[in-house]
This record gives sequence, C-alpha cells and structure tokens, in this order.
Amino acid sequence: MASLVTVFMGKVRQSGERRDETRGLVRTSALLGGAALVSRVLGLVRDMCMAWLLGGGMVADALVVALRLPHVVRRLLGEGSLSMTLTASLVHLECERGRDAAGYMRSLAKALSLRLGVIFFSLALLGTFAAPWLVGFLAPGFSGEQLERTSELLCLSLPYIPCAVMAALGMAFLHSLGVFWLPAFSPVLFNLVMLGFAAVAVLGSLPPAVALATGMTCGGVAQWLIQWLAVRRLLSTIPEKPVTDRVKDGNFASDAWACVRRLPSGILGTAAPQLAMLLAMALASGMEQGQVAALYYAERLLELPLGLVGVCLGMASLPKLSRFVVQGEMGLFEEHLSTALRLTLLFILPAVTGLWAVGPNLVEGLLCHGSFDGSATLETGRALLAYLPALPALALNRPLLAACNALNMESRTAIISAIAATCTFVAGCVLLSGCFSITGVMLPAVAVDIGMWLQTCLLMLTLDKALRRVHDVRYTDRQWLPSLAHVMRQIVSAMATGFAAEVCLEYMDAYDLWARLGCAIVSGALAWYVSLAIVRDGDLSTIVAGFFRY
Repeated sequence: MASLVTVFMGKVRQSGERRDETRGLVRTSALLGGAALVSRVLGLVRDMCMAWLLGGGMVADALVVALRLPHVVRRLLGEGSLSMTLTASLVHLECERGRDAAGYMRSLAKALSLRLGVIFFSLALLGTFAAPWLVGFLAPGFSGEQLERTSELLCLSLPYIPCAVMAALGMAFLHSLGVFWLPAFSPVLFNLVMLGFAAVAVLGSLPPAVALATGMTCGGVAQWLIQWLAVRRLLSTIPEKPVTDRVKDGNFASDAWACVRRLPSGILGTAAPQLAMLLAMALASGMEQGQVAALYYAERLLELPLGLVGVCLGMASLPKLSRFVVQGEMGLFEEHLSTALRLTLLFILPAVTGLWAVGPNLVEGLLCHGSFDGSATLETGRALLAYLPALPALALNRPLLAACNALNMESRTAIISAIAATCTFVAGCVLLSGCFSITGVMLPAVAVDIGMWLQTCLLMLTLDKALRRVHDVRYTDRQWLPSLAHVMRQIVSAMATGFAAEVCLEYMDAYDLWARLGCAIVSGALAWYVSLAIVRDGDLSTIVAGFFRY
C-alpha cells in the first residue's frame, strides 16, 4: 500500500512539474510572442507600404533581390544561427565558470565584439565592390538596367549586415543573462525606422526603392545601439577585477576565437530555410516579371505565424536546454523539448488551415492597393497557398535546432541544412522542367516545401541517434517526441479551425471583405478552442490556467 501511495505521489509530482515547465516556457514565449506580434504587424505594414509604392513590376523585383541578402542575414542572426550558436556557447561557458562567470563574461563580450566587428565590416566592404556579381548569383535572370539598378540598391543595404551581427551578439549576451524583453522588442525599432523612411518616400524626398534600402541600414544601426547599450549597462555593474584575477578566469581571447570558429557551421545549420527561399527566388528570376515579388510577399505573410510560434519557442527553450545538457539533466532536457514541440504543433497547425481558408482574401485585403494590381494579388495568393505545407516544418525546425545547438551538434545540422538546400534546388529544377501541371509561381514554393520537410525528418533522426547514445542502445521511450494522442488532438482542432473559417467566408459572401475576414478569423479561433476543450487537451488547460493565474 505504501508503495502504491509513493508511486501515486511521484506521478502527481511529475504532473505538477510538467505543468510548471509548460507555464514557464509559455510565459517566456508569450513575452517573445507579444513583441514578435507587434514587430510582424509593423513589418506587414512596411510591406504594404512597399507594395503600394512599387507594385509588382521591375522596380519591385530589383528591390526584393537587393534586400534579400540583408533579410537573410537578419533572419539568420536575429532569429537564427548566430544568436542560437552564441547563446548556447555563452550558457556553457557561464555554467563552467560558476561564481567567476560575471567578470569573465565582460571580458568575453569585448573580445567577441572586436573580432566579429572586424570580420563582418570587412565582408560588407568587399560585398559593396562585388555587388554586380552578388546580384548575378541572387538573380541570374537579371540583366542590363535591372541588374545595374539592383546593384545600386544592394550597395545601400549591405552595411546593415555588420550592424545586424553586432545586434545579434548583444541579443545572445542578453539571452544568456536572462534578459528577453529588449532583444524581443529590437525588431520593433527596426520596423519603425523602415516605416519612417517609407514616409520619406511618400513625401517625395527620396525615390521609394532608395529610401527603403537606406532605411534597412539605418534600422540595423538602431538595433545595434539599443542592445549594446543594455549589454554595457548590465556588465558595467560588475566590479573590475585585477589583471591577475582576470587571467585566472581563463583565456577569454581563445574562448572568443572558439566561439567564432563555431559560427560557420552554426550559421549553415540553421540556414536551410533562407537558402531554400534564395534558391526559390533564383529559380523565379528566370520567369515572367512579378514572380520574384509574389514569392517575397507570400513569404512575408508566413512570417507572422512562424515568428509567433516557432521562432519564439526556439529562442525561449535554448538557454534551458543548454543548461540541462551542462548539468547532465537529460530527462529534463527531453521533457522541455517535448513541451516545446507540442506547443509548436498546438499553435502552428491551426495557422496553416486558417491561412488555407482565408489566405487569398487576406492577400487581397492587405496588399491590393496602389500599384499592386489584381494580377499581382492572384500570383501572391497562389504562392502563399503553395508555401503553406512547409509552415509546420519551418516551425518545428526551430526547437529542434535549439536542441541540436544545446548538444553541440552544429556540424551535423550544417550537413543537414546543405542536404535540404540541395534537395530544394533539385526539386525546383525538376518541377520547372515542364513535366508538372502546376501554376508557374507555385513551382519554386513546392520545392521549398520538399526541402523543409526533409530537414525536419533528418533533424529528428539525428536527435534520436544522439539521445540513444546518451541513454542506451535499447532506448526506445523517445520522451522528447509528442505522443500520437497529442498530435491527433491538435490535427482535429486544426481541421475544425479551417472548416469554420471556410464556412464563414462562404456564408458571408455578400458582405464587405474585411467583415468577412474578421468573422472568419474569429470563428476559426473559436472552433479551435472549443475542439481542444472537447478533446481535453492538457496543454490548453495549462495555458488557460496560467493566463488567469498571472
């Protein structure tokens, strides 16, 4: 009897710890998600301004290609590999130093900022001189005036890259110190600066494309300054140590170089989505005008749910996952990863079905203004629908990559990323060969879907193999994976979301577009909540209880 009571109490304790773990992850993700929501909305307004000013013609294609490289760097550094790799490294080093970590982190910050600043400012300078060759790589179908215009815009936006690197370094230090709110709101500042330059273009002080390209660089400078001011303020509160004591802390210069050496594999490891989008754009550059811009606008619409779910959960889970690895708490590591994956599916699947129902109408309502005509709206809507199958894979990859970085598996994720990008290119070439009856702009997007799901499967296999080595050859529990029951409940609720939104759109066909969209979104959200409540989803009840508690 006593043993039964002990087992029962152990299960109750584990259940309570799991609820606390879910609430903690949800609270941090909610903070990041709230900031991401504001940032994505401002980014959407920015893209609406861009669509209104430029439409979907040659100038829009030129600006999209010119901003593509800085956008890739922004996503890689601000939301991806550099901040992920550095955060994991900094957490490991901080845990190893123990009580002496404070002074060591200040010395490491100075060493890393100097090395990364020199490297990336030099690369930006070289890129300015090689702008025509870079454009030829990004958009091989461009030539003549379009190539020259794109090169000029690229030169204006390239200084953003070193600024984004320094901002990402500041983000990594703030995350390692437990500060999430300021890095989360720095993209808001970036978008505000971009909107300011869009207003300059509206007033006629600068051509629209030039204003937006210049605004990207100035936005990067603003992000860099605000985060490094916070890092300097936090580290300045630590008393200065004598030189002899600083030397005893360790060779922070060699540790800084060790962090820098991990960056190439870390950057490549999380670069698969950006490489896939680059390849899709390159394939679309040989098609008729406006296809590159259509893919860009569709991709931007995907960023709202992706930024609110996958990116936030990946960033929120990385510091804890890294600490669990250092402390040898692999059971907690698996439980935390399982929570992150469950929450990712919980929110991203209804976003997929909801966008499937309202996507084309949403494109019309948001972008079909000014120079953005009906043809551009139709092509963007098709591209959005073609991108949707990749959305769950893109979201799941973020916590999976966070787990791989916590386990110091950057080299393996780099290989997986290269395989996924290669598969995207091969699939795109096959699809564009003319053997498939799919609308033109949808072909590169379908190739991205294939590449992203391949990356997800390979990451899961790699993690499973790594955890087998940690536990035992006979390890079959796979506690880091969500259970089949959880996944089925979330799929059912997602289908209810899409069905309710679609029915609402059809029923209100005679009403105004925004009235239809509003009712469809509300009805889809209600159907999602009710269906989860009916199937008694544990994560939903924990989130609701935590919401009313806090």
